[in-house]
Amino acid sequence: MPSLAAIITAARAGSIGYANALFEAGGWGTRTDDSAALATRARLLKDAALRASGPDRLILLKDAAQAYAAADALRPQPYTRINEATMRFLAGDRARARTLAQALPGWMAAQPRLDETAYFIAATRAEAHLLCGAVDLAAQAMREACAADPDGWADRATTLRQLTLICDGLGLAPDWLDPFRPPVSLSYAGHLGLAAADCGDLRQTIDRWMEDHSIGFGYGALAAGGDIVLAEAILARGGELHVVLPIGVEAFVAQSVTPYDPAWYPRFYACLDAAQSVQCVTSLSGAYEPLATQLAADVAMGAAALNAQRLHSAAWQLLLTDGGPGRFGAGLGTQRIGERWRDKGRQHCIVGPRTAPVPASSRAPVPEGRADRRLATMLMILFDGLDRFDEAGFADAVDSVIAPFRAACAAMAIQPDLAMPVGNALLVAFADPDKAWDYAVALLAMPPLALPLRIAGHHGLAHWLDLPPALVGRATADCMAIATAAMPGVLTASETMASALCINRSAEIIAEHVGEVGDTRLYALSPVCRP
Repeated sequence: MPSLAAIITAARAGSIGYANALFEAGGWGTRTDDSAALATRARLLKDAALRASGPDRLILLKDAAQAYAAADALRPQPYTRINEATMRFLAGDRARARTLAQALPGWMAAQPRLDETAYFIAATRAEAHLLCGAVDLAAQAMREACAADPDGWADRATTLRQLTLICDGLGLAPDWLDPFRPPVSLSYAGHLGLAAADCGDLRQTIDRWMEDHSIGFGYGALAAGGDIVLAEAILARGGELHVVLPIGVEAFVAQSVTPYDPAWYPRFYACLDAAQSVQCVTSLSGAYEPLATQLAADVAMGAAALNAQRLHSAAWQLLLTDGGPGRFGAGLGTQRIGERWRDKGRQHCIVGPRTAPVPASSRAPVPEGRADRRLATMLMILFDGLDRFDEAGFADAVDSVIAPFRAACAAMAIQPDLAMPVGNALLVAFADPDKAWDYAVALLAMPPLALPLRIAGHHGLAHWLDLPPALVGRATADCMAIATAAMPGVLTASETMASALCINRSAEIIAEHVGEVGDTRLYALSPVCRP
């Protein structure tokens, strides 16, 4: 029987229809005397409402409010009461919402014991005060909540999202929430040509900029020179360092640390040991592969944006350039990273002139890397249950599902760069991850067919072959593995794909972590719906 936790995970991921099917399949819908089941039903309605628009949104908000009220009637809780109030407010029943909100702080204070954290109790008071239009009282309650759990960034982000919805309903600017936002996430990168002993003034400039911009999370590599200097600055201010390497640690050290000033070696390992996480995006070894470095840069940039979205905060990019011509200097790698980051309003370059004899990448004598290797964004598309049909059932599916789907795909404005069958599934590939996202969104917007559509996605290095066209490699196998966990109604993607998409599209994507397949973290991606 599907658990309530599994059902909530599917709903949070945006697979609302799937979550409702699990809810009914588990018999939870008949448990009218079970407050947990009723609260879950309310949560499903709330998630569906916040992803809907127009009249459907209003109906779902009202239904969610009634479901929270039913759950609270069986077991009164701050969670069910504040959510009923907020759902009624968003549905337009301001009078009832205000009555509920006004009573809630006093009711909580009168309870001998509440099974909630000090943070949640204070945050609930903040939400109740805001529903009544008392911004000053809401701000005071938020200060108390933050003091109770100063590093509880995920819980705070959930509160900020709820408070922002109420601000929108009140026509109130949400800037009063800015002091409570989690620290800023940073995508960082620097060039190799720095002498280890000559970074004092540069480091002071970096420290001042990070302090001015409230940097708390950093995502990037750890090559000798600029990367290490920037990573040390993040750690020195108590920030979380998340290291993203193109290859395994030992191979990376051999390529990007030990060939340079020996002083960088212990500093690399000091940063690595202090890092909150270390991710190696390929298992390559041997000769340098620029595409692996590009992939790692994509993941680091997108991970910063993804973390900022998760925490309801902001993401910046900081580049340490060499002072060469142009905004990003003479390094081709730095130029690509800078150009990929389209939010130029949150991008900053600090010039650190070359003080070590390391030539810029633009002066490489010959092209590096295999000619047949490409960065590819892949989608594995399949219909749930198709493989279980007998011959007669499959013939029916060809007419009722496969043929209409093929015709609809052929008529789409966006077409993949490569498409090939894999068993009864279809693998499509794109050189541009943003184009892959647009294609996936178009697929998800198709009218439902007789079988649920499941889409898995991955972004990685693959061998792109010709005559006949084919895509092979480790990344293709990883995409097939992800397909085993794909949920209907959303794009189930690897962390590398979610990150690559969030570099430029995070404002249009809802991304939820939904588990793992082997060592691959999975995210459910769905498009943001505007009310």
